[in-house]
Amino acid sequence: MKKISFMIPILSAAILSGCGAGNGQQDSGKLQVYTSFYAMYDFARMIGGDMAEIHNICPVGSEPHDFEPTAQDMAGLSKADVFIYNGLGMEHWADSAAETLGDDTIIVEASSAVPNITENSDPHVWLDPENAIAELEAIADSFSRADPDNAQYYMENLGNYRDKAKELDWKFENASENFSSREIITSHDAYSTLCSAYDLVQIPINGVDNEEEPTPARMAEVETHIKENNIKYIFTEPLSTSKIIDTISADTGCGVLTLDPFEGNLDNKDYFTVMNENLEALKQALN
Repeated sequence: MKKISFMIPILSAAILSGCGAGNGQQDSGKLQVYTSFYAMYDFARMIGGDMAEIHNICPVGSEPHDFEPTAQDMAGLSKADVFIYNGLGMEHWADSAAETLGDDTIIVEASSAVPNITENSDPHVWLDPENAIAELEAIADSFSRADPDNAQYYMENLGNYRDKAKELDWKFENASENFSSREIITSHDAYSTLCSAYDLVQIPINGVDNEEEPTPARMAEVETHIKENNIKYIFTEPLSTSKIIDTISADTGCGVLTLDPFEGNLDNKDYFTVMNENLEALKQALN
């Protein structure tokens, strides 16, 4: 079993070795790639373009923290040339699923390519564009290893999206310099990486997995903080119920905006579209 941690230094050796695709490429002529949830799916389709078939395991609209793959999902995964998941506990099932795959499947735990990550890190690492670049590099390297005939194509795609991510990072940095406030109230603890990158402070209503409703004491604590600090907006997200957010909004008079952690996009938007929308929401809330 192969697990990719760091990327570019081994690329040329992988291409020269001529290692071919694994289980599925001979059937359709395209690289068969399985991804754990939407963020990994979107990154994989950026790199794979027309040369790869990308199969997303967690259905769009489902919460990836809670998702359980079916027997049919696992049967499909067994045909993968490349299996991509984020790691850091984002997908509780992925490590054990990876262990069932044969040696012909390249396994990419994308977060392992991100510098300065520990097992206790917020799993939503892609919300920092620099980390997204590292994950894209890991994916591009895995595709090039699995399908060396198209390695140049994958690396050209990587170069294009790396440039876009650098531009996105600049836009966030430039905007954050003008924020008059630095605190964001979020529906769950998904934005530590984003906040660390741009000198923001997250006050989450719920924990990382967003499974349980906040206690009355936590609700009261958040509402008190909003009132005492004159916070104008709180953030909900697309896959979360708005009941708790609506209650806090009604109790405090603050507005509600959407901040998307890019776990599962109902409108099939790409990473850059969602992140630019997030930036606009932050500008409205913090300026």
